[in-house]
Amino acid sequence: MTGSYNAILVIASYCVAVIASYTAIYFGTRVFHFDGAQRRNWLVAGALCLGTGIWSMHFVGMSAFEMPMEMTMSFNAGLTVLSWLPALVASGLALHVITLPRVSAAAIAAASLIMGAGIFSMHYLGMYAMQMQPAIQYDPVWVSISAAIAVGASGAALMICRKIRDVPVQYAVWVKALAALVMGAAICGMHYSGMVAAIYPMDGAMDQGNHLQGNWMGVPTAIVVSGLLLLAIYVAYSDLRARDRARQAQERAQDQARQAAFYDAATGLPNRSHLERQLLERLTVTARGAQPEPFLLFYVELQNPDDAQVLEVAQQLKRSFSRAEQVVRYSSDSFMVLHQPLSGEEVKRKLVTLNTAFLSNASIGRWGWGVSQYPASASNSRGLMQGAQRVREWLTPEDAAPGGRQVA
Repeated sequence: MTGSYNAILVIASYCVAVIASYTAIYFGTRVFHFDGAQRRNWLVAGALCLGTGIWSMHFVGMSAFEMPMEMTMSFNAGLTVLSWLPALVASGLALHVITLPRVSAAAIAAASLIMGAGIFSMHYLGMYAMQMQPAIQYDPVWVSISAAIAVGASGAALMICRKIRDVPVQYAVWVKALAALVMGAAICGMHYSGMVAAIYPMDGAMDQGNHLQGNWMGVPTAIVVSGLLLLAIYVAYSDLRARDRARQAQERAQDQARQAAFYDAATGLPNRSHLERQLLERLTVTARGAQPEPFLLFYVELQNPDDAQVLEVAQQLKRSFSRAEQVVRYSSDSFMVLHQPLSGEEVKRKLVTLNTAFLSNASIGRWGWGVSQYPASASNSRGLMQGAQRVREWLTPEDAAPGGRQVA
């Protein structure tokens, strides 16, 4: 006994398979970022979505088959529910495998066999749920083909889902959609090859104990399940967006706390704490015993500066020491510059440059400078900073004017 297929329901079954595949891919790529209880919860939710989607696609596809002689397809309720379990197990295994950090080719092959067996079992349990007298017979060749498609489709799905994690973000949505279309076609291919394997007896009749009527399981099932799967994607997307916003807010708070702890609010320069941490890192001997590179600390101290003078000196120091590693606001009236080693003549030229620049700003008065070098002056950060703070000379901008005192 042969039948025909309702084209609308065939298309609907493919749509369900595609949506279920996209849901699985979406969950699979997201689960990778979680661990512990969160990872387990997402795996369970993803397995429920994918397993239910594949299972529903099967029954939409079954409903697409139109029996001859106006026979209405029906199913045993208990066996129908039982056929759902292999789909869940196969889906859970698939999601687990695609979210592992590393998976060998042998593990992929084994997972493909188990997942394919789960989908194969779901399909033929579902067919068995369509109790008929006499019983449905099966063509062993087409059964073998459907089994091969189930295993092959499972392997392809696992490989696709693992590769998607490496796709650039701007292409991820399109690649996921294309992968879902391919996976949906593979799932439908397995189902309809399995349907071809079925040989219905000419005098067959549905069992009176079948309580689920196929005439209402097609379009409604497709609509309800597709809606639920899309809702699951929306809920998952909303949850992840909320997590991203919370993470970004936490990062901003940490950045603000770090800024307050290691940077001066008035000038935006690193502060003393930042310099101390930087020197500690610079003076640490490496694991191979390599000694730190030499460097210089240049110190500038102002006498009773106001905010405008502090800002002016900060800007001038950054211009004059453009190759410095750091210009630091050391205290309310002083600055420190971390620089590569300089000779005495180079230091003198820096002093002249600074004093000449200060001459153009009448508000800047007397200022002092000091310097220390590693390793000549000291071998630790405390000694270097204390050495730099010993003011060697007090200057005024007028010293840079024609006829003024020469910088020593």
